[in-house]
Amino acid sequence: MSSPGLREHRKATNRAAILDAATRIFSEMGYEGSTVRDIVRASGLAAGTFYNYFQSKEEVLACLVGDLSSDVRLVVEKARRKATNAREFVFEGYLAFFRTLGSEPSILDMVSRNQALFRSMVFGAGISSWTESTAPSPDEAEPPREEHAAVAGILQDLKKDLSRAMSADILAPMDVHLTALALIGAGFEILLAMGKDPSLGPEQAAQFLTELFLQGMAPR
Repeated sequence: MSSPGLREHRKATNRAAILDAATRIFSEMGYEGSTVRDIVRASGLAAGTFYNYFQSKEEVLACLVGDLSSDVRLVVEKARRKATNAREFVFEGYLAFFRTLGSEPSILDMVSRNQALFRSMVFGAGISSWTESTAPSPDEAEPPREEHAAVAGILQDLKKDLSRAMSADILAPMDVHLTALALIGAGFEILLAMGKDPSLGPEQAAQFLTELFLQGMAPR
């Protein structure tokens, strides 16, 4: 009989193998064009093993997005909270974001191949947050998809950090929600550009957006 430690290690290894395989399959075939069978085949595991962890490719996607969102929230919030001025707030936040997602080719490939899907998560989270006050009651509302809820967490973190930075005079006062949508939307589109242009690295991407938001487009 295997020890509890060995069983946990095997479970973690199998889960990682499934998620890695799904990332490759979603990158190569697209999310809509892939099946559980494709993921199982790429993972090298048995179909029964797959179903010990996930019941569908939808669950796999939700897990992938949830893991990525957790990583992003952790590093980006930490970077922004160290900021003592507006430039640091914008640049360090974007740099952490791009280093987390933009430095891994498989992630960039997956996002680029499934742009419409990921756009729906990013901007769907924004619309959902915007209409919270007029949403139906909990008994009437349709439960949000897990991956949309995970992305919405990134937006909520940013809004909290923006409010804190504005209160501390690190940033000028402005509409927090619209600012958060603009920052996230621009970051997502530049992330897609990084997937198409390997020469565009995290530092350059973060610097571009920092100049855009802080200096604007007017001639100087």
